[in-house]
Amino acid sequence: MKNKSTYKETPFFIFILILIPAFSLLLYLNTTHGQFVYDDFKIIVENCFIKEWKYFPKIFTQDYFTISGEMSYRPIVTITYFIDYTLWHSKPFGFHLTNVILHTLNTVLFYLFLNAVLQNKKIVLLSTLFFVTHLALLETINCIGYREDLLSATFLLVSLIYFVKSDTILYKKRDKRRFTLYYAISLIAYLCALFSKEMAITFPVLLLLFVVFSDQKIWPDFVKRFKGIYIGYIAVSLFYVIIRFVIFKNPALKATYQPGGFLVNTFTMIKILASYIKLSFFPFNLNADYVVPLVKTPLEGSFILSTIFLISIFILFVILIKSRNMFSCWMAWFFIMILPVMNILPIGNIMAERYLYIPVMGFCVAKGILIYRITDRTLSPRAIPLRRIVQLVLVTLMIGGYGFSIIWKNGDWRDEFTLWTKTIQRAPDSHRAHCNLGIVYMENGLTEKAQMEYQTALELNPQNANIHNNLGAVYTKKGLDNQALIEYKEAINLDNSYAQPHNNLGNIYFNQGLIDKAKTEYEEALRIKPDHALAHNGLGNIYNATGELDKAMEEFKKSLFYDSRYIHARNNLGVNYAKRGLLNEAIAEFQKSIETDNAQPNSHFNLGLAYEKLGKPTDAIHEYNTVIQLDPNNFNVRYALGTLYHGLGLIDKAVDEFQKIIMLYPGNINVYKKLIFLYLNDKKDMEMSQYYLKELLRIDPSQAQKDDIKQVLDRLRL
Repeated sequence: MKNKSTYKETPFFIFILILIPAFSLLLYLNTTHGQFVYDDFKIIVENCFIKEWKYFPKIFTQDYFTISGEMSYRPIVTITYFIDYTLWHSKPFGFHLTNVILHTLNTVLFYLFLNAVLQNKKIVLLSTLFFVTHLALLETINCIGYREDLLSATFLLVSLIYFVKSDTILYKKRDKRRFTLYYAISLIAYLCALFSKEMAITFPVLLLLFVVFSDQKIWPDFVKRFKGIYIGYIAVSLFYVIIRFVIFKNPALKATYQPGGFLVNTFTMIKILASYIKLSFFPFNLNADYVVPLVKTPLEGSFILSTIFLISIFILFVILIKSRNMFSCWMAWFFIMILPVMNILPIGNIMAERYLYIPVMGFCVAKGILIYRITDRTLSPRAIPLRRIVQLVLVTLMIGGYGFSIIWKNGDWRDEFTLWTKTIQRAPDSHRAHCNLGIVYMENGLTEKAQMEYQTALELNPQNANIHNNLGAVYTKKGLDNQALIEYKEAINLDNSYAQPHNNLGNIYFNQGLIDKAKTEYEEALRIKPDHALAHNGLGNIYNATGELDKAMEEFKKSLFYDSRYIHARNNLGVNYAKRGLLNEAIAEFQKSIETDNAQPNSHFNLGLAYEKLGKPTDAIHEYNTVIQLDPNNFNVRYALGTLYHGLGLIDKAVDEFQKIIMLYPGNINVYKKLIFLYLNDKKDMEMSQYYLKELLRIDPSQAQKDDIKQVLDRLRL
């Protein structure tokens, strides 16, 4: 695996260590302007687990899955989210910056690793630059939720670098102290790579390349290294397998093969493998969601072409591997590292660009070798100047062209709307893209557009429970409860382990006054997902409605345990305390709610009510006025403020508030009555009292028969 060096080591080495990270940062720095996208919402925005360090110990317990929402045990990744949230809270800039820094670190580590195993500095430099500018890496770097690939690569490269160091010391320099240190670093880094993402499990196989492609005898060297150094990596692998599949096995993870079973899966994955090879060499037509038609029979044209292509690659690989050619070594890297995501064990997505982050390193070196060999004099001494021009043009086009494309295409990931509209343009049959675009429309209040996207998604995939649930949410928003019920029930029929539609059904039943049905649905949601904060809050509302305040309080507290930033549960707990007469405790909850989101009118209103009951009118007035600033048309707060002013003897201010309500809600009878009595009893203004009395009777003549109005009529002699 060694070629003679053609450069002096130190100056060139230092220059490259400055050039590579600077170039990488230049290409991806504009990603820091992006918002949260794709799985970022589930993993970051909606994940209460990473937002409070009190949950941190749960990383090392079985509760990790129920609280974090993760499907696989990846504690290293989760820890970085804890740190990021502590530093940046909900600002996407910091999370994106961490991804960019990790990728930049990976490019440096990749260069250091290549520098340790290859002496030809041109190949090392070209390979590194091809990795820096590879377009297939865009998804991994732009989407924070795919950080596991970045971290796994970081630790894998560190482990490789220190494996080379420890291997060299053990068999050449015999320095036991340094060997022990380097070997320990390599093993720990490998373990961290596994706990970042499980695809690092093929690492021990990768290490065999260093024997197969060395200048020594294969089997004697393999046996010697197995006894002296490989055994540690095998032990780490076995330790991880026990942790991952026995101790921390996720009971909710029930991945299955695609429809058609193992054979259809195998045929389809052969086609996907051919696509991965094509994307590795020619990264064009990239997409956030690939729609891969299943290959149901080996007679399909796409399968036949893919098989012929792969057989050709395999034959070339066998020919080259016999001579232990460097090119075949790095091709082997690709096939070894892609193996865990080839759906041998079922995975969620059968094809995604992020799966290429580590495997594509092998292709980058293979490409570097090919480009370098254009001017290799050992091939042919003729036409060297012309071949140098060809080499320079290819390098410039690939590095420059791909680099410019990266900066440009980062813009596709800047927000959810852009990402999914671009995805639909490239893959109009992607039900996931239509569904996610529907979510974007829904969050922006565009319910009609959201409904159209969900319905399109259902036409593409009518068996998707999530789409039915989302369409039900649209109908709920539009007040079409019967249609919403149909969609929620269909979602449950398609996936009986899906908690959200049960919670949504509970909400509808509760609003309809069907308390028992609502309670059943909330309890079912919690049976499926015990950490479902919304369902705990819903069940708390049930107990509030039935007068079981103690049980209600416990449910609100559970909701807040799983999501301390859930404002509805925080407000409900405050109201619960207020009903018990525990006003100081209620005030504390409302204040916490305001700290979470100062722009929530309901929190300020509840706090104002609590202050008023506690005999703190000045504080209450301040909170009521804050609500009015946030929501000038809020009837309840203006009515409460007018009533409070009246009780404090601030008659003019009370009149002013009630008159403002009349302007906003001209048909409200109670407000007219307030004004009638304010003018009659407090301001002694018979004329204005009579005016509002006539307006009241004009709106509702039957009020003349009410006792209080009869008294007014008598006093005014009308």
